[in-house]
Parts: sequence; C-alpha cells; structure tokens
Amino acid sequence: MKIMTDLLERSLALLGSLIISFNLSADISHEEFSNSIDGLFDSRENKPGCAVGVIKDGEYIHNKGYGMANLEHDIAITSDTIFRIGSVSKQFTAMLIALLEERGKLSFDDEMKQYIPDLYNYKKKVTINHMIHHFSGLGDYEDNDYPDTFKNAIDEEFRWGNEDYFSNDEFHQIIKDLPLIRDPEKKFWYSNTGYVLLSLVAQNISGMTLRELAQKEIFNPLQMNDSIFNDDVNLIIKNRADAYSPRKGYKDEYKINVTNLSWIGDGGLYTSLNDFIKWDQNFYSNKLGMKKSSLIKTMEQSYLETKVNSENQNLENEKEDQYTYAFAQNLSYFNGLKKWSHSGSWVGWLAHYTRFEEIGFSIVVFCNTDEIDATAINNDIIELYFQLGKN
Repeated sequence: MKIMTDLLERSLALLGSLIISFNLSADISHEEFSNSIDGLFDSRENKPGCAVGVIKDGEYIHNKGYGMANLEHDIAITSDTIFRIGSVSKQFTAMLIALLEERGKLSFDDEMKQYIPDLYNYKKKVTINHMIHHFSGLGDYEDNDYPDTFKNAIDEEFRWGNEDYFSNDEFHQIIKDLPLIRDPEKKFWYSNTGYVLLSLVAQNISGMTLRELAQKEIFNPLQMNDSIFNDDVNLIIKNRADAYSPRKGYKDEYKINVTNLSWIGDGGLYTSLNDFIKWDQNFYSNKLGMKKSSLIKTMEQSYLETKVNSENQNLENEKEDQYTYAFAQNLSYFNGLKKWSHSGSWVGWLAHYTRFEEIGFSIVVFCNTDEIDATAINNDIIELYFQLGKN
C-alpha cells in the first residue's frame, strides 16, 4: 500500500503544478535562448568541447557545436559529429530487451542463467528484471566491488582508462564468473556489469551481436544511419570526435583520451545530435517492434512498479532510486513536470540526455573532453529555459 500511496501523492503533486508549468515557455525567443546557451561556454577555439541540442515539439530550437572534434586536423564539432555517449547507451540495451519481451522471446521474470548457461551459480533467483533495474545484487566492475578480480598483464589492479586491455571474450568470461555482493531485490545498486550481461542475453536469444541487433531493431527503423553500438574500437567511423583530457601542467594543451576497450551494453553507443533526435521522438510515436505505445510504457516502469502486486517488499535503506530508475531512465520532477534523464561518461567523452515529455522538450549534450561537465550544462539549459519562459 505504501507504494500505491506514494504514486498517488506524486500524481496529485504533478496535477497541481501542470497548469502553471505547461505555459512557462510560451514567450521564449529562440534567439535569446540560443544566446544564453552560448554564454554557458567559454571560447572553445582550438579546444575540444560539446554538441548541444535542444528539442521542442519535434524540432531542434538550438543545435550547435562548441569547440573541436579533432585537434590534430582542426575539425570543428557540428550536429553530425559522432560521440560515444557512455551510459546513455543503456536505454538502447534496455529497449532491445523490451523488444524481445514484446515478441515473446523472453519474460522479464526469467532467470538470467536461462539465457547465459555458463553464468555463475548465484544460488538465488536473479532475473532479467533485476538486471534492468539494478536490483540483482550484482556489483559494478568499475567501483571496486570486486577487489583483486580485475588484473592487468603485470598482475596489478586493472585501469579502466586506456592503459590496460581485455578482449571482449576475456572480459565477458570474467564477469560471468562474478558472485553477487548482496541478495537480489534488497537494494538498488548501479551495475554496469549487469548491463553487459544483458547484452549477452540479447545476443544469445537473437543469434546476432548486439551491434547487429541494434542496427536491425532500432537504427534501421528510426533511420539513425550514423549510429552504432561499437564492439570493435578499431572500426572506422566517419565524423567521429576524438576524446581529450587537459594535459596537466600545460596550459591549454590536451592529451587524446579514448578507449581501447570494446565491450558494449553498459555503454559503447556512438551517435550524433542529428541522429539522436530520432530516438527522442520515438518516445512520442513509437516506430519500433510492433509499433505499440505499450512498448514506451514498458520503458517507463520502475522496478517497484513492476512489483506492485508482489509481497516481497523487504528492501533495505529505501531511497528514491527504487522508485525512479526505469529501463535506464531516471525519473524526477522539475516544476511539477516529469523529467526523464540519464548521464554517461567514459574516458574523455561525457553525455547527458533529458526529456520532458509533457511539454515536448528535451536537451542533449555530448562532449569530447572531461573538463566540461555535460550534466551541469544540461541542468543550466533547463534553468535557462524555464527562467526565460517566465518573463
């Protein structure tokens, strides 16, 4: 009953503020708004930077590059520049799992081991649903949840930048042998590991690589012709931005900071602003799978919403993430409006995507330097939009 009460309270709070919120942006000048976004960036001449897109009612009202995609060849960032988007990729992996469920190829309550036969014996029922919502009890390979497990060639702790190397097969074998760090359903615990395992589920069911499956089921139907789940970082991708980090001790100098690791599922998707708007718009009019709106509703279900009728609600340390993480989308509220978002980062690439479905408004920020916080830029743009709309 507590879950239903909380959901009802959220709904009433939302209804109480929608009348005001829907009219906030009515008088915004696009030029004024774009100039305000420009003001968030210092001069990016001869520096890496970001591509920033703001979508309103299906079109970009701001679509601009700041800085350089490639410093060696003086190539500027544009709306066609390809960025690696880190964990924003997870919602594409989640969508592929949802598409397989829609077609009856799996059930969200199926055990992971059913589709990965050589998976570690967790001695607990760990389901696809657990993995999607980070309630599996599995740890995260990046966050030292498994000390002394990931080693490099000289038996030292593996470095997740670009210093050390695993092949995809080597990495997959290691994570398939990892135990849980707590019982399933006890606690929300963000796990990149779980999303790589979900990619293996999708591959084993479909008989295709995740790259091939995403091409067939998402990118081709949406005509996202420049997007790819890149499971081989040595592939040539036209218009791809290099990623950079500031060179310590050298003013205005940079070092290339790209990855040499190729597994995907938790990340690994490359896309551009001009492609990503097609993904954003699919949340309003679904073109994937059976083209039903129910697929989008599935993508907006949190873990506890999938367990409303379950008696197993003995969760530890209840916190907001239990209610708000839905198929790799975080739900929060801003000015009474639902705000779906997710960030991503890997080596020098950072990304953040936010969508306000109720007013047809989204922000997309892709960066190729870790000196710029894509999430901070995203949040600043939201503040600007609503502030300008009040004037």
